[in-house]
Amino acid sequence: MNLFFKISKKKLLMFLILMFICLGAVIFTANDYFLYNKTIAKVTDVTQTLDSSSQALINSTEDYYTQRLTATVKNGEHKGKQVTIINKYASSLVTDEKYAKGDCLFIDLKEKSDGTLKAVSTGFKRDVYAVGVVALFVFAIVLVGGRKGALSVMSVIFNMLIFYIAIELYFKGIDLFLLCCAASVIFSVGSLSMVSGLNKKTAAAVISSLCGTTVTIALAYIVLKITGGSGVRFDQMQYLIRPYEVIFISELLIGGLGAIMDISITMSSSMSELIDKDSSISFDSLRKSGVEIGKDIMGTMTNVLFFTYVCGCIPLIVLAMRNDTRFSDIMKNYLNLEIVRSFVGSIGIVITIPIAIFISSGMLKGKDAQNEKRGEA
Repeated sequence: MNLFFKISKKKLLMFLILMFICLGAVIFTANDYFLYNKTIAKVTDVTQTLDSSSQALINSTEDYYTQRLTATVKNGEHKGKQVTIINKYASSLVTDEKYAKGDCLFIDLKEKSDGTLKAVSTGFKRDVYAVGVVALFVFAIVLVGGRKGALSVMSVIFNMLIFYIAIELYFKGIDLFLLCCAASVIFSVGSLSMVSGLNKKTAAAVISSLCGTTVTIALAYIVLKITGGSGVRFDQMQYLIRPYEVIFISELLIGGLGAIMDISITMSSSMSELIDKDSSISFDSLRKSGVEIGKDIMGTMTNVLFFTYVCGCIPLIVLAMRNDTRFSDIMKNYLNLEIVRSFVGSIGIVITIPIAIFISSGMLKGKDAQNEKRGEA
């Protein structure tokens, strides 16, 4: 009982320290004006007037406003001075921004001939919100996951670093697909090893995820070559002037890897747990249990991929619907590429389940399986 109490106090202390670190990071970011070369001003007062209104789509009205902002300069040679900023915006906020008291803005300052300052806003200072979300994520995942949660955060940072290095190498002339293949191996080995440790379970998950990803990308590549990519709207990959196929395959590789890794470690962990609970479980029973587990997680992971890809198109879908575009045209013109990506990723999930079952059961119960075969002989 005393040992449990001591452990609980230690964990509580760690969580309190983590909470103060997260709060400190947010507070520091909210006051880090001195780190910026660009001038920052904090809005202290807002006066707003309605200029005009006009008819918009679907019986809606667009209102146009002018804001007169009083702000205090927070850094630079004019620190502490009051400036006035005129901001115009429309109620739809499609291309404009609406400001409120307490907002921190990046501004351009010019000194007039009479010595007064002219200020023009160039956008929000958003770093405090980004740091706040990251701090909340770190605190929540460590609170729930403990040591493994902390390792998960480290794996995310590790993957971000690898991704950054891969992009830098791409701009130095290295083939994009080869970089994505190498990055996928590093992602799988690094992430799973950090979270689950170096053991047979992790090894089985790594091999399963790499095999599943390889088979999925090979199938996607073969289908693209056979069909000539006629079923995919590559024109939806905006602003790209390079050949679409390589970039599309690379997207599928990196995009589907996360779900495939999730399936692989889930199946490997489940098989390991079954063996730990019943070391005498037969090879066939283990595989049958793995199939049932795979059926349960297959549908949810497929939906995760679908929603992950499609949600990025919601603004375009809403805009198209406001312009009275038919749903069939929206599916064809806006969702084609995302649906293809989600389906290819879903194929990867379905393929990875039997691969993970076979590899995990073979690696985790390999000796028992050999003994069973000898007994049958």
